[in-house]
Amino acid sequence: MASSLRIGLLGAARITPKAVCEPAHVVGRCSLRGVAARDKQRASLFAEEHGIEEVFDSYESLIESDEIDLIYNPLPINRHAEWTIRALEAGKHVLCEKPFAMNVEEAKAMLAAARKSGKRVIEAFHYRYHPAFAACMDWIGSGRIGEVRRVDADFSVQIRDSDDEIRQLPETGGGAMMDLGCYPLSWALNLFGDNLEFVDSRAELTARGVDESMQARLQHDSGAFVHLTTSMAQGTAFKAEMTIAGSDGLIHFINPLAPHLGASLSLITADGEETDQWGPISPISTYTWQLAALVEALETGAALPTEGEIILRQQQMLDAIYEDAGLRSLRYR
Repeated sequence: MASSLRIGLLGAARITPKAVCEPAHVVGRCSLRGVAARDKQRASLFAEEHGIEEVFDSYESLIESDEIDLIYNPLPINRHAEWTIRALEAGKHVLCEKPFAMNVEEAKAMLAAARKSGKRVIEAFHYRYHPAFAACMDWIGSGRIGEVRRVDADFSVQIRDSDDEIRQLPETGGGAMMDLGCYPLSWALNLFGDNLEFVDSRAELTARGVDESMQARLQHDSGAFVHLTTSMAQGTAFKAEMTIAGSDGLIHFINPLAPHLGASLSLITADGEETDQWGPISPISTYTWQLAALVEALETGAALPTEGEIILRQQQMLDAIYEDAGLRSLRYR
């Protein structure tokens, strides 16, 4: 039997319980070995609540520990590069939260550190590991809707407007496209691979200067267009949806973000008749699928769909979107 993957957690972020702690208790072959946070008392309470074995005095002591195999990095985006690189240099694999970095230069440095260390760095686009998204990709790849001509993808939800909300602050990599729109962008890149080119973008800004909403267009080398939309404006209702229109029909995917919380994946003919409804959709969380795939890949050496070149491609697209919208300075500080 393979030895257990020992996981270390940087910080006690709000996402960590559902992203790693709860899945770890389901997946097996892994353990929550340690946590470190700026406030050690908070880390102690977090460890007690989630069954984490040890509280470390600092981020440094956590990543240097011989008792840790993989670091989970859910820190603010502007701290991803520093602590991911330090963990890789300390001989640890890293699961880094999305979006990966502030800009493409940081992403390149992180990927270079992984190559040099011989360790793996994975971007935590959890949705990609759920069987429903795999089914969507299979439908397209098998020609169920013919030649793809247009994709419309949207992830929008209100993010509280506050001076202490990192997703609202320029210096911590805030903005709708960074936090939310990175998902529709990732959906498109996974569907089309390297054959997408940036066309244009348009943003509406908050008083703090980050993008409150963003629209962007990409084009596939076949001529198909991809339209991305995202908003974190106050009063915005949750929406995660993608429609893929082809020459012979379309695919409508409601909630590709988190299918386990309720979703539908439908195939509709050119004349509007629904011919297939994929399912049942697994209630196992996307995060659990992700961690299970990660544990398996580290045991076997298998490649993962959210590591390597696609990380760089995603960051290049994000940079292009922000630069065209006149917001390049938000990503370079």
